[in-house]
Amino acid sequence: AQDWYPCISPTWPDCDMIPLGRISIRGERGQDRMTRLTKDEQYSLMTLFTIFRSPLMFGGDLPGNDEFTLSLLTNSEVLKMHRESTDVRQLFQKDGKVAITSRNTVNGDRYLAVFNISDNPDPLEIEVSLKDLGIEKKCKVTNMWTGESLGFANQAFSVKLRPHSSGLYVFRKN
Repeated sequence: AQDWYPCISPTWPDCDMIPLGRISIRGERGQDRMTRLTKDEQYSLMTLFTIFRSPLMFGGDLPGNDEFTLSLLTNSEVLKMHRESTDVRQLFQKDGKVAITSRNTVNGDRYLAVFNISDNPDPLEIEVSLKDLGIEKKCKVTNMWTGESLGFANQAFSVKLRPHSSGLYVFRKN
């Protein structure tokens, strides 16, 4: 998506089919199987697709899926972000660290997706200034995939991520 976004400003191109869960059913290559993506990579794929607001076209077999796959496809907060956010933009991509943000014009929420795209086995710490998110005051931070409240952020937010993993967070006014 990054290679093409300069050509279609101010939005991102659509990502493609979501290859999660049970796939390759009656496929032309190999036996049917579960996705070969790790759980971290599955979170990263869905985080990328939803922050970009790409159409969510599921490529797996819905009846043959596990609970984890279904949880990725039915997370109400993530789907709300996908449906209501706007102004998607990349904050940075450097040294294996990527940060993308968007905002909800309906309720004022700010969203942050961060990715460790490095193959280095060591976790990377990713820090984002709240000013870069357009936030001037202390706000509440919640992990959108787990619903876990992470407390409050004042000037910056940071998280350590394993290789190929991501985080998706909502920042709400206090």
